[in-house]
Amino acid sequence: MEEVRDVLRSGAWLTRERVRLITIAVLVASAAGSLYLVATADGLVDVEGRPLGTDFSDVYAAGTYVRDGNPQAPFDPALQHAREQDLFGAATPFYGWHYPPFFLFVAAALALLPYGVALAVWQTIRLGLYLIVIRVILISSLPAAQRPKPAGMTADWLLLAVAFPAALINIGHGQNGFLTAALFGGALVVLDRRPLLPGTLFGLLAYKPQVGVMIPLVLAASGRWRPFAAAAATVVVLALAATVVFGPHVWQAFLASTRFTRVVALEQGDSGWYKIQSVFAWARMWGASVPLAYALQGATVVGVGAALVWLWRSAATRHQAPEC
Repeated sequence: MEEVRDVLRSGAWLTRERVRLITIAVLVASAAGSLYLVATADGLVDVEGRPLGTDFSDVYAAGTYVRDGNPQAPFDPALQHAREQDLFGAATPFYGWHYPPFFLFVAAALALLPYGVALAVWQTIRLGLYLIVIRVILISSLPAAQRPKPAGMTADWLLLAVAFPAALINIGHGQNGFLTAALFGGALVVLDRRPLLPGTLFGLLAYKPQVGVMIPLVLAASGRWRPFAAAAATVVVLALAATVVFGPHVWQAFLASTRFTRVVALEQGDSGWYKIQSVFAWARMWGASVPLAYALQGATVVGVGAALVWLWRSAATRHQAPEC
């Protein structure tokens, strides 16, 4: 038994060949599950009664409202659910629209296509961006002499990137995690080389505001003012574009919808606590009151923010310290 424990601790058992075998097995099993859902689907609805692509359905439904000239409708939960039921059947579960108005540009573009085609385009573009950024990150980690021609880099990274469990969930549910990862990873990998580009990518992350809470703080604490300014300018441009195209009332509808998001989706957890990776959701799942959960989440945010500022300043101090 001690020998088995020693082998597991050493990691010697996790060879390149075994990693390939595991990832291929995971991909084959996932592909089989996806094919089963498609083969047993009734039109656009899978055997479980959900739209194919599940979470993508709310994006498409919102886009159809924009296409019909009613961009405020997706922010009304009743209207949004009604459109989802029109598209996928009366038994369709509710998939809420919680994005800022400028994400309606993406939804409207996809709604110009039939649903199946739109889902395929959405999946392909997001996955492609995610894989491109993963490859750029890997190449940037190589010695400078090897970067122009990374001949030594095998395709194992591709298997691992696609077989990663979160990647498979994104593929199966049509979620936007690939897009978020591509924007975040792309910004970080070029942060100190092309300051305006990462700022723009950080600004585009505003389509999921909760993801970017710490970004301005870290940029400011580390003295990266050009990316900070570029991110702020990008958000302003997005907001102005949404106002011009969809009208100022779309912001009123968005702000009104945040109460539903806060009370029903967040505080009551109607979407499922397991879908919300936060201290707040953890506390509520275990029976904490709403005020206590907010207090714990707030303390966590303050603590993480202070730690990030301290880490950046410590790193800057070490970098500037003269060598002995």
